[in-house]
Amino acid sequence: MTRLRQQVLPPLVTVVLIAAAWVFATTGGRTEDYILPSPGSVFAALGDNWSDRLGPATWVTLAETLAGMALGIAAALLIGVAAGLLPVVGNAFSPLLVASQSIPTIVIGPVFTIALGYGMAPKVLVVALACFFPVAMNLLSGIRSADPVLIDTMRSLHASRSALFWRVRFPSALPSAFAGLRITATYAPVAAVFSEYTGSTDGLGYLLLQAVPRLQTDFVFALVIVLTVMSAALLLTVTALERLCCPWNAPRQHRKES
Repeated sequence: MTRLRQQVLPPLVTVVLIAAAWVFATTGGRTEDYILPSPGSVFAALGDNWSDRLGPATWVTLAETLAGMALGIAAALLIGVAAGLLPVVGNAFSPLLVASQSIPTIVIGPVFTIALGYGMAPKVLVVALACFFPVAMNLLSGIRSADPVLIDTMRSLHASRSALFWRVRFPSALPSAFAGLRITATYAPVAAVFSEYTGSTDGLGYLLLQAVPRLQTDFVFALVIVLTVMSAALLLTVTALERLCCPWNAPRQHRKES
């Protein structure tokens, strides 16, 4: 109960303080509505536009996000497993992993659109590229930092390279891989929105491009709220999966939190 209180109360107090500051700043004519709309107008815009605009666009962006995450994570796992079984693969792909992260999402999106058209495929590829690097690098780091005592013990038992990987290196790398997944869970929806800036006719990014020139700030804030909830839901899902797949790591996390 004490640990739950420590986990829930600080973010709850932070949200309440931010909401109070927001209400204070938007009352009494302190700010213009087109600069900082009131919470009431933002949630009114959210409710009024959900069924015909925000709702369908949210599902489009969520589908692009989930498909891109699945593709990026699958590619990262493939590279990680290959590098664990064949170290030369990890040495060969490490420079490419760094190079993939140095490409700005806002730049690579139009290139994919030109090559693949205006459908869903370029958006999925942009999200996959954004998700690939954190998972792959964290997985490779976890594989390389496996407990040497366990490795020596397995080798003394004449374990094969594949047995050594699947029984020691890969399980020890899972917490690091999930750390990368937590990063992708918060960044993937943003990458999807960026990808919708070019050649898109639907999605949250498309609505954002329409709302900004019209100074529909309340609608923009509503979009931000939807995007924040989406990222938070993905993060909570990844955290739950981590507790399910890495039960041996949960007690260690609890000790650190306490």
